[in-house]
Amino acid sequence: MSEANVTLSKGEKKLAKKEKSIGTKPSGWSTFLSRLQELGKALQFPIAILPFAAILNRFGALGMSLAEKDSVGYWISLVIQKPGDVPFANLPLFFALGTAFGLSKDHRGEVTLVSAVMYLAISSLTAEGTLPNAFYSKVLPFEAHSTNDAGQDVISKFSKLIYVPNIGKDGETIVGGTYVLNIGVLGGIVSGCLSAWLYNRLSEIKLPVALSFFGGRRFVPMVALASSIPLAIAFALVWPWMQFGLISFGKIITPDNPAAAIPGTMVYGLLNRLLLPFGLHQILNTFFWFQMPILGDKIAPLTGEVIGSNQIVNGDIKAFTDGVSNAGLFQSGFFPIMMGGLPLAAVAMIMAAKKEKRKEVAGFLGGVAGVSFLSGITEPLEFSFVFISPLLLGIHSVLTAIFVGISTALRIQLGFGFSAGFIDYAISFAQSWGFAKHNAAQNGGIWNFLSNPLMTMVLAIGAGATYYFVFYFVITKMNVLTPGREVEDENAVASSVANKDSAKISKGKDKYAQMAEKILEAIGKDNLVQIDNCATRLRLQVKNNATIDQKQVKASGAFGTKLLGTESVQIVIGPDVEHVARELQKLVK
Repeated sequence: MSEANVTLSKGEKKLAKKEKSIGTKPSGWSTFLSRLQELGKALQFPIAILPFAAILNRFGALGMSLAEKDSVGYWISLVIQKPGDVPFANLPLFFALGTAFGLSKDHRGEVTLVSAVMYLAISSLTAEGTLPNAFYSKVLPFEAHSTNDAGQDVISKFSKLIYVPNIGKDGETIVGGTYVLNIGVLGGIVSGCLSAWLYNRLSEIKLPVALSFFGGRRFVPMVALASSIPLAIAFALVWPWMQFGLISFGKIITPDNPAAAIPGTMVYGLLNRLLLPFGLHQILNTFFWFQMPILGDKIAPLTGEVIGSNQIVNGDIKAFTDGVSNAGLFQSGFFPIMMGGLPLAAVAMIMAAKKEKRKEVAGFLGGVAGVSFLSGITEPLEFSFVFISPLLLGIHSVLTAIFVGISTALRIQLGFGFSAGFIDYAISFAQSWGFAKHNAAQNGGIWNFLSNPLMTMVLAIGAGATYYFVFYFVITKMNVLTPGREVEDENAVASSVANKDSAKISKGKDKYAQMAEKILEAIGKDNLVQIDNCATRLRLQVKNNATIDQKQVKASGAFGTKLLGTESVQIVIGPDVEHVARELQKLVK
């Protein structure tokens, strides 16, 4: 019978359509999410250099503030502080390098050179006296008055779009303007993304023999340099207005304006946790932690003395590191959650487990709680909420928003180099104490008590108690199947036996090799396309993620999985994820 005469029933048509859809390209929304995931992963590269740099920077700055100028202690502190300041002083460049490397198809070093050239070219064309001045020197002008050598009053005009006024000693007269336009981390990320895109498309281009030297990877830097000119023009036209809006926003969200700061930081805390399962919280964090302009005076650690005025720094993390008085609001509220709330949520899950399984559950949840307290790495526990019940993630997000709001209301200012754990709490203590003393001088002695960093420990205890009772009540009353509460059936028992047999067969291999074996079996070797990882997750590209056995993935020891579109999957392992990724790569090879 010919094809034209074949008639399919409704059921057959449905089945054919379903089978066909497996091989189709992912939807536009799926592709968009996948691209954002890739960007979130790439942003981890530059962020990874900050933790140790923060330790050197903070301790060095503290030593310099306490030691006498030119003393031995001062010079030792300077030697410690300066290397630690390098990553923070050059964050946009490092973001350009890291983003390009993370998004390039083969992760070769050439693409980082291309991104560096592009970023530096854009920076030079948006510096003072270049394109922004040509476009906006007469837009939104303000006048500055100064005196020349002859004692005459000199009037200069500046644009509010690219300058902020310098106020004289009388506290009123504008005596000049400081150029503040800074493409910052956003410029670095855009440069890195465009460089990676050009590299992925043009690195294998072939030119005529006479020009073959300039073909392949050598062709990309030339195109990148040429592309930097229109990109710089775009930044010079658009970014002044955007930064003007950001500076205006930054003036509103300050410790001195709790009516705006409290709800503003609460919304940020809520979205930060809700976006976590999709990996999009990194993009949100990049804006607040590394791009948003923060204005204020420069405050010395411990003493609280004002050692500089009218400082403007991009990003809450860098601003806190530099001691800018309005910094820390988008970081401090996470410390009670990471050090108190989530560790006690883990304890609640342990106590809610069946008695005969508590020891087993405590074995892995206890370690996760300890990691959360010390380092602030919480994704394994939070992702287990998603895998077990989205309700738990919703409760966690709301509680985070509440404690972030309380911390803001108390004017507590803390910062971190990596995450809000005890290690970062300890190294930012001195600067936070300086902020508290400055607040006391500005607003009355009560602020010295309420805003000092010791109050964070009180909040951490309060968060711990709240999380414990809320999580225990919800888990037990709503019968949420957290670890140790699962209903065992014949299939589960058979799976457990199979896992034990597998462990016997794999005797002699470490736990990471065994975990990789089980994950590969759950995914299928032929289904796996690409292996990558970030700080806590395996990020895998597959042909079809619908065929993955998620129960078997969890049985490997993973905390949970997240399917993205039709061709991506993330598996939460924990801070030791790199070892699993390496073993998985060995198995595939």
